[in-house]
This record gives sequence, structure tokens and C-alpha cells, in this order.
Amino acid sequence: MEKPMTANCTDYHCHLLPALDDGATDVRESLEMARILAAFGFAAVHCTPHRIMGCYENDPARVNRAIRSLQGLLEGAGIPLRLIPGTEHYLDEFLLDQLPGVLTVGSSRYLLVEAPFRSGTGMVTAMAAGVQKRGLAPLFAHPERCSAFDPALREDGLRGALSFFGRKKEPGMEGALVLQLRDCGCRFQGNLGSFAGFYGSDVKERAILFLKHGVYSCVGSDAHRCDGLAAMLAAGLQAMVAAVGEEGANLLLAGSGLD
Repeated sequence: MEKPMTANCTDYHCHLLPALDDGATDVRESLEMARILAAFGFAAVHCTPHRIMGCYENDPARVNRAIRSLQGLLEGAGIPLRLIPGTEHYLDEFLLDQLPGVLTVGSSRYLLVEAPFRSGTGMVTAMAAGVQKRGLAPLFAHPERCSAFDPALREDGLRGALSFFGRKKEPGMEGALVLQLRDCGCRFQGNLGSFAGFYGSDVKERAILFLKHGVYSCVGSDAHRCDGLAAMLAAGLQAMVAAVGEEGANLLLAGSGLD
């Protein structure tokens, strides 16, 4: 499957906007990335630059300005790609103070958040509860890359973390933390690059496991550069279809799990 079969294919996580974070360096690269995404059948892209206090101060006004500018350039270049403003929020001690005046996923109740790769289960679960108390639902970006979501974690650690939600870990459940958080209203976005093995074999193994257990509600390219993008998309789409079939892949590409 080199190209999505659905006509409603959406990239839910992409660093397409130029010079806002560690993504596209300039307009030229943004346009080339957009061409590649459109060629693979993507009709819409959630532009989600990092928002990290003291590093990338991408407030809604700045993101919206960049969206308007790039959308006009895409139309002028004849690239059929609809840009949707968003942000990838870092899950740290500053996040809750920014809520609720933030860009959510397509103006929904879902907030795209990135957990630190070496974060613990207690921190992740407590922050998820804090986001929910403010009327939003976390959409965790690439959980397969975060150690807190590793299905191999000891049960004792999960038991304490899940007490924030008043839930208990079900014995023997693979991927217990992601499944428990999903039942509590959180959602998860998988990276196409993870499915393709671009972040290593361990991440790929977790990503395929999560695919097969229905963890993900949507997928994204998490593209930062045009170099290697086409190869990553082709390999990621192929791996996703191998894991869940074309119908399952198309449901994820349409974001059907974001109710």
C-alpha cells in the first residue's frame, strides 16, 4: 500500500510550518514536504509545532499566522493540502497553566501532548488527569516511543499510577497503561515512522503491538524534513496494512477513533 485508499486521509501530527521549531527549516522545505504528503494521498494535515516553555513559544496566534501564510503558498503552487492549526504540547509542569487557551486537535476536546521519552507512569497519569480536569482529553503523540507506556513495565508501578483514576490494572493485559488510559478517555496517535522501524526495532515492536491491540485512534507522519519522507511514508503505510489490514489502516488514516 503505497498510497492510502481512503479519500479522507489526514496526517494528525506534522512539523510542516517553516521555522517554528525543529521541523521544516524554510518555506521551500515546507512546500516540498507538502508535495510529498499530497502525493501519498493526504488531503489534510494537522500542523503541530512543538510548544515547550523556554524553547519553542508557539502560541495560537503565531501558529495561526503561519497557517494562513503557508496555506496561501500551497494554493498558489497548486498543492491540494488543507492545513489545520494545532500544537504538540510538552507534558511538563508548565502545561496545565496554559490551559484552556490552547489549540486543540481540529478545535475538538483533544489536546495533542508529548510525554517525555523517559517519563514515569505516575507523572504521565497525573498530568493526564490534570488535563481532563480542565475539560480536555489528552491525545498522546507516539506513545510507542515513551518508556512510560512500555507494556513490560512492572505491575506494581502501574497500580499506583492508575489510582489517580480510581482504576486497577487487569492482570495479564498487554499494554496495560495505554489501554487503561484509553478507557479513561485518553487517546493515542501512532507514528508512521515507528511502524516502519525508523526509530529502532524496540519502538517498532511496541508500535505494531499497539496497532494490533487497537490502542491508536489516529496516525501521523511526525515529519520534520523532506529528506527520507517518501520512503518513510511508503514503509509505514505498508507496515500498518500488514498489521491491521487496509480497512483498519484507512480507519486510522481518517482518525475515526477520535469520537
